[in-house]
Amino acid sequence: MQNRRRAPKEITHKTEDQGLFKKDLGQFAVSLVPHIKRSSRGDLVVRGYLNDKREIFVIFAGRRAKDAVAVESRLKAMFVRANQAAVKAGSPPPEVNQIRLAIRVEGSWRSRFQRHVSGWDHKSFQLLASRWAFSDADGMTNLGGRPPFA
Repeated sequence: MQNRRRAPKEITHKTEDQGLFKKDLGQFAVSLVPHIKRSSRGDLVVRGYLNDKREIFVIFAGRRAKDAVAVESRLKAMFVRANQAAVKAGSPPPEVNQIRLAIRVEGSWRSRFQRHVSGWDHKSFQLLASRWAFSDADGMTNLGGRPPFA
């Protein structure tokens, strides 16, 4: 299969944003959980919930992945703090889904279909983050990202 990706030095901010944000942008309130991974391209992928019900994945892609280190650090700190509190209390550690970080995200949606072992396709939603805001441990608002190039 032919590799159609451009070399990293050929990608400008404008071409990156044209590839990522193909649909209209919107603002969404999302609760992120400390289920974090990196894609093969180095993008930060975090599982979360829209309206505390619908499971989604928030993608901090391209140059925005570097800006999202604060989100990643905050989620990891919340996870460690919750586990330490459980150990002190002598209770079992909390489930990952119980640890949530409220965040406002401006971005666009894309849907993904993945083949399930049963043979049926499973539809999942990814929110490509352009800009975001959340409160840190001290209650200060932390802003990240940048608007896409037009």
